[in-house]
Amino acid sequence: MKPLNYDGLPPSLLEKASKMTTRPGQSLAATIDGSEAVYFVRSGALIQEVTLEGAHRQITEILHPGGLVRTGSLAEGITSFIAVRAGELLRLRWPVFSELMERNPQICRYFCRTTALQDAAKAIHMAALGQLDTQQRLATYLVELAMRNGVPSRAGGVVFAMPLTRGQMADYLGLNADTLSRIMSGLRARGLIRQQRQKRTVTCQLEALSALTPAAEALAKLFVRGVSLQPLG
Repeated sequence: MKPLNYDGLPPSLLEKASKMTTRPGQSLAATIDGSEAVYFVRSGALIQEVTLEGAHRQITEILHPGGLVRTGSLAEGITSFIAVRAGELLRLRWPVFSELMERNPQICRYFCRTTALQDAAKAIHMAALGQLDTQQRLATYLVELAMRNGVPSRAGGVVFAMPLTRGQMADYLGLNADTLSRIMSGLRARGLIRQQRQKRTVTCQLEALSALTPAAEALAKLFVRGVSLQPLG
């Protein structure tokens, strides 16, 4: 399995953007010098949190390396993007980025393809929450991670990093932590996954794991045969 990559971003974008390092728990500023902003994930990961009545928070989206977010799409006081791992972002004021898109079709294509891919991935996740059982939800998430970022392991299987903590993953999948642990233990017992807890990595038997989720084919169309979200150059 070798996902297809985006072409490298044009130098004009990299020249205009500023680099920003993130730490776990850090929220993204909605504006830069009073203007709407756009952020590109180079490394690490971001989550989108929705705050509901009673201060309950729900993780609704994960942005992996190669992803982007336009802050004008956030509902003030309701949604926010937060770094879950140390990493690096590129950031631009939206008016500057909008002008770059007008001048450079490659940048415009990158923005349109990336946002379309993120919307499709989010739709699959929401369908999984609404229609799949607990094991299928977890299998869907693990298969997506393997297809997005996985690399073949010499010992067999596909190895990938786990961006979320156990509590965050349970929140994202609409499970409680004990249920998540039980399902993970079952997958380990069947030999479908192996975990290295200190490195927060998982090795999975992708074909067997894919058989547990009806979303596998749709995910493969997004991340294997189509365009894959990869770190920006």
